[in-house]
Amino acid sequence: MQLEPKKPSELFKDKIFTISNFLSILRVLLLPFFFFCTYSYAKNPKEVDSFLMSIYLCLVAVLTDYLDGLFARILKQETNLGRYLDPVCDKLVTLGGLLVVTIHFAFPKWILIVYFIRELLGVWLGGFLYLKRGLLGRPNIWGKVGVGLVAISVLWYMATPYYALKGYPYEFLKYPEISAYVLMFVLSIGMIAYAIRYWNIILKPESIELDPDNKKQAKKYRKV
Repeated sequence: MQLEPKKPSELFKDKIFTISNFLSILRVLLLPFFFFCTYSYAKNPKEVDSFLMSIYLCLVAVLTDYLDGLFARILKQETNLGRYLDPVCDKLVTLGGLLVVTIHFAFPKWILIVYFIRELLGVWLGGFLYLKRGLLGRPNIWGKVGVGLVAISVLWYMATPYYALKGYPYEFLKYPEISAYVLMFVLSIGMIAYAIRYWNIILKPESIELDPDNKKQAKKYRKV
């Protein structure tokens, strides 16, 4: 099968109002509540309830990220829109989390900027692959690890004022920047991996022919 472009309207041919799409959007709708709770905690680290609520909201976001894919498979509601919407919502949520810890808890600004540029390129690449090449890219292992590291880094930075008041249970917890630099390392590898995967598809589409029975190709992208 040769690559072929798609129209944006084709994303909405499948069912739009599904449980999985609702859960994806719910993650984004939780962000204002997360911002408010984190702001209250940052102003007064003794306000433990706000800190705990921020953690609960993070856990709910992680849970919805797992459940949206699960429900899509169980209810047979997998759609192209859902496959594109899910990672976009993930990007908004992770960026929101990193923005909060950058503003209130001294997360390195330059890493936030790099992450923002990476996610912006990711949205552009996803749109380009669909509209110009008729493909939906699949996340690689580095992207999944990166999302997990964002969650760890956000919680670690947020917990620092709490530990400063209550005492650090472990000495290494005094250095949340460890998580930031590990995240940067993983992001760099992920960007290189994506560049290698999609280089020819973007620049030399005429040289690409997809085989629907090729399992190796199916792990990287799918024809739509």
